[in-house]
Parts: sequence; C-alpha cells; structure tokens
Amino acid sequence: MNKTALHDIQKTLNIIRNQIDAVDADTKWAALELMLASSASVVALAKKMTKPDTKTVTRKISIPKTKVIKQPVRQASKPAANDAARTAINPISPQKPLPNQQIS
Repeated sequence: MNKTALHDIQKTLNIIRNQIDAVDADTKWAALELMLASSASVVALAKKMTKPDTKTVTRKISIPKTKVIKQPVRQASKPAANDAARTAINPISPQKPLPNQQIS
C-alpha cells in the first residue's frame, strides 16, 4: 500500500471522529459498529491475499483385500496325551559304549 492511500484513510478517519463528537451515544455506537465491520472485511481480504493458493489432489489407491483362512480345530485328546508324556519323569539309563571305544 502506498503512502497516499494511507494518508487518504487517515483523513477519512479524522472526518468520522469529528462527526461522531457532535452526535448522541446511539449514533456513536452505530458508527463504531460500521467501522468494526469495515475493518473485519479488510482483515479478511488481507488474509485471503497472503494465503498461498493450494490445490487439492485426489488419488485412487488400491488396497488389496485380505483372505481369512480358518485353521482346523485340534481334537482335545491329542494335546492331553502330549501333556502327560511331557510331565512323566522317567529315569534315563546309561547306554553301553560303542565297540571301538571299549577299553580292553
């Protein structure tokens, strides 16, 4: 913004201030509301000007479908037999030495 535009805005605001001094409170409130609305629109315009342009790109992505494979259920009798064999404690007997390792 150049200096002449700012100077013109300042002149206009001084004229508004002089006019507001001569009126009643209701008119002062109305003038203030107009000035707030005007400044809000100027702020929105400034934000729009400084905001970078962005483009939305949509892409299609293929997601492979997973196949659910059900495993067969084990019978209850087999694991019980395995558990019994695991828990049974049997003494281990020593093995005889191989023939080439025997002391003569």
